[in-house]
Amino acid sequence: MDNRALLLHQVHPAKLGTDITAEVASCILLWRRKPTAGILTRLIPPAIASALLLRGNLEPLAQTARGRYVLAHMPPAAQGIRAAGDVLTAFGSWRRSAPTILAGATMIAAGWSFGLRSRKALPVGRHRRLDARTASGS
Repeated sequence: MDNRALLLHQVHPAKLGTDITAEVASCILLWRRKPTAGILTRLIPPAIASALLLRGNLEPLAQTARGRYVLAHMPPAAQGIRAAGDVLTAFGSWRRSAPTILAGATMIAAGWSFGLRSRKALPVGRHRRLDARTASGS
């Protein structure tokens, strides 16, 4: 399986919806002290969504803004930050700590926004015009 497909499937609307729904449902279950249901809810639906999506053609996603962004700005470090944030939200839910859950959600957002810290996050083509203007002194 190529890395391109692994990155692209992460921005498919079905995958995003499944991941977000599973995360929220899992946090609720963990908060309510239902660890088995909470962990299974957190892991199984996203794994099924990934397996189904990776069987299809994800190349059309590469032409979307989401696809271009994830291909350009989702290095392993960003994925690691997102994963650590996911673990922190689960831990915070189990501990019934809203600040810990918020810290985990912030880490997830930081992982997704990895490319926003540079001009490279601009849409394809736009940064070339900016570079040309900057080079010409305007």
